[in-house]
Amino acid sequence: MAGEDNKRKERDPIFMICLALFTIAAVAAIGVFIADHYFSSDDRVAAYGDSVSVDYTGTYYEYIGEEHAVVFDTSYSKVANDDSVKKSNEFTKRSSYSPLDFKIGDGEVLKGFESAVVGHKIGDVFRVTIPASEAYVGAQVEQTSPLKDRLIPVEQTMTTSAFTKLYGFTPGDLSTFKTVFGWDAYAQKVSDKNEVKITNHPSVGSTYTFSPGGKAPASGDERLKFTVTGIADGFIKCDFAFVNATFVSGNVVEMMGFDFGTEKWYVKEISSTDFTRKVASERVNEDLYFEIKLVSIN
Repeated sequence: MAGEDNKRKERDPIFMICLALFTIAAVAAIGVFIADHYFSSDDRVAAYGDSVSVDYTGTYYEYIGEEHAVVFDTSYSKVANDDSVKKSNEFTKRSSYSPLDFKIGDGEVLKGFESAVVGHKIGDVFRVTIPASEAYVGAQVEQTSPLKDRLIPVEQTMTTSAFTKLYGFTPGDLSTFKTVFGWDAYAQKVSDKNEVKITNHPSVGSTYTFSPGGKAPASGDERLKFTVTGIADGFIKCDFAFVNATFVSGNVVEMMGFDFGTEKWYVKEISSTDFTRKVASERVNEDLYFEIKLVSIN
C-alpha cells in the first residue's frame, strides 16, 4: 500500500501540470471564439469600389423609431411584419428579407445612400437624410385644390380590368354596387369596348365616407367624407372633409392614399380651405430618412 501511495504522489505533479495546461488551452480557445464571434477585429472602412452588404430601413418625415416615421422600405422582416410600425401607402411586404448588396460607386443605389456608407466599419449603425432633390426626382406632380364645391361627374368610365381590380367583380348588363365615394351607383359593361360605364346616384344633402373598393372602413379608419350639396349639368357638387389625418408640421400630413379607380393620388397637406395632392408614385419628390447598418465589406 505504501508503494502505491508513493506512485500516486509521483503522478500527482504530472497530473496537476497537465490539468493546468488543459485549462490554459481551454481558456485560450474560448477567448478566440469570443473574439471571433462577438468582437470585430476588422478595422477596414468602406471605400469607393468596395462591394458591401447593408441592412437598412427607409422612412418618410423622421427616422425609424421617431414619432412620425413612416416606413416605405426595409431589409428587416421584423420591421416589415410589425403592424405597430407605420407603413407607407405603397409599402408592399415581400416573401423574404435580406441585406442589400451593392458596389459603392456603381450607381446601383441612390448616390446619397452609397456615399453615407463610405468611411464606416462593419457593424456601424448610422443615419442619413437624402433630400428630395437627390432622391426619387419626378416632374411637377402636386396640385392644390379647394375643399368646397368639388365636382365629380355623374357618369364615369373605367376599363373593365381596372373596375374588376378595384371592386372585385366584373359587372354584367347592369349591376348595383357601392362606389369608393360611399354612395350607390349602377355599373354597365359596354359590350363593344373594354369599358364599364358607371352612373353615380348620391342623395343631395347626404354625407358619405370614402370606402376603399366599395367597402366601408372600420370605425376610426375613416379618411375622407363627401357632403353632396347639389347635382346639376352632369356633375355632383360636394364638399370634402378629411378626417383622422396625422399632422407632421404645419399643414403637412403623413400622406393619405386614395384610389378612385379613375384616378389615384396622395394627400400631402391639408388646410382649412384647401388640400395638396400628389398624382404620382408616393416616393417621388420626398425627403428620405435611412438608418443603415454595415454588415460586410468585400
